Amino acid sequence: MEIKELPEGIRSSKYLTKDNLKQVATCERFPTEKELFQMRPVPEVIHILENYGYDFNLFEKEMHELAKQEIEQHNEWFALKLLMVVEYTRESLV
Repeated sequence: MEIKELPEGIRSSKYLTKDNLKQVATCERFPTEKELFQMRPVPEVIHILENYGYDFNLFEKEMHELAKQEIEQHNEWFALKLLMVVEYTRESLV
């Protein structure tokens, strides 16, 4: 995929660099809803939800920073799933 195919919330992230976005865009597809739902038991996601789930801006910041760490460790697919969880959460707030 290309950077321009990423959702606006990811492309305009204050926490991800252009290089981070390029790396995430190397993923061949977007995760399915089922794959995103499977992120719920991930300890880091649980921690972020428990500590920052009450404030979307803090939740987004923490998830994007975790995704950035994963990208730097070459875990682009996991990072994309983290970022897409944020996007699905954003959509549910509208």
